[in-house]
Amino acid sequence: MKVWIISGDCNGRVCFDVEDSLENARTLYNFHKKNYVDEWPGLRVSFVCGKKRKDTLALNNITEFTSFSFLFVCDDYAKQKLSEKYECIQFLQISPIEKEIAKESNFYLPNLLDFAYLLDEEKSAFEYGLHNTVSGIKKPYFVESVKDHPIFYLCVQNRNRAFLNIYVTDEFKDYVESCGITGFRFKEVFDFDDPDKKYPLM
Repeated sequence: MKVWIISGDCNGRVCFDVEDSLENARTLYNFHKKNYVDEWPGLRVSFVCGKKRKDTLALNNITEFTSFSFLFVCDDYAKQKLSEKYECIQFLQISPIEKEIAKESNFYLPNLLDFAYLLDEEKSAFEYGLHNTVSGIKKPYFVESVKDHPIFYLCVQNRNRAFLNIYVTDEFKDYVESCGITGFRFKEVFDFDDPDKKYPLM
């Protein structure tokens, strides 16, 4: 079994970003502070592309959210299929400004509710910041119980909040691929068959 970090694919710079406003900034700050939100005022977002609009590639089911690259944007199909399988994901609707994008689908950010301590911290290697608190992971070493958490935020001792990245196991990866959900990027970070495999710094 493997563990992965997921994100949305920008697909040639086809992505979403937030409209610059105080309300949006406050909402994103709260998201960043806790990794989830209790009350959702909504976000107005803008569609971003690297080409002329008429030459833009079609949207995937999952799209990069450039404001917070650790999050991703889901369309109706992705929301439906993920909701059928995973109760730990809420979906927060966002409002595209561009009418031609808004008419294609509704769009959502994930509000993930599974926060878990799933590292063998004696075998893992960390980076440390101010006051000797954990600021990053050099080398994770996951425990077997991660198999019970197909999608989660990772917590560790000596850190007062979860890491921003969203982690998944093979179960999640296999499920979204079997459903034909397009647009996820998967970055492998741990392999139970080769736990000492080296990866780029996370």
